[in-house]
Amino acid sequence: MLEKLKQNLDINRMANDNYEIWEPIIGDSGVLYFFELHNEMGALTIMLKKIGLLDKTLRIRFDGVLAYRVVQEAGRLKTINDNPSLSTLNTSTNSKFLEWIKQESGGVFDDMELIHYAICNSDNIIDVISGPPVIVEWVSS
Repeated sequence: MLEKLKQNLDINRMANDNYEIWEPIIGDSGVLYFFELHNEMGALTIMLKKIGLLDKTLRIRFDGVLAYRVVQEAGRLKTINDNPSLSTLNTSTNSKFLEWIKQESGGVFDDMELIHYAICNSDNIIDVISGPPVIVEWVSS
């Protein structure tokens, strides 16, 4: 019990989530807003629209998703303040969310190449834990 408490404290002490900018598409994604989310048969599809460009949608499809969450921006102020380089699309292989999943699973996923994807848009942050591949493309609306 003491060891688990110590591990939880270690996760909470992580200064930041070591995010790196993720550039799966060419060109500036601009300011995006959350449009739709579909979770179907193990695949998660997130649809974002660019402000001022209503005829195109950025579709991000994850296969084999382990976890995801959508939190309003106001509920993630600590993350935003602790990670000033947080961009629209980000990845991390060393985040609190990823470490929490690894601990909760008891090591079941330790051999998998898991990545924490953080998608920051105009109103919220969408966090996804998944392995590759991820398909990202602009589609006509």
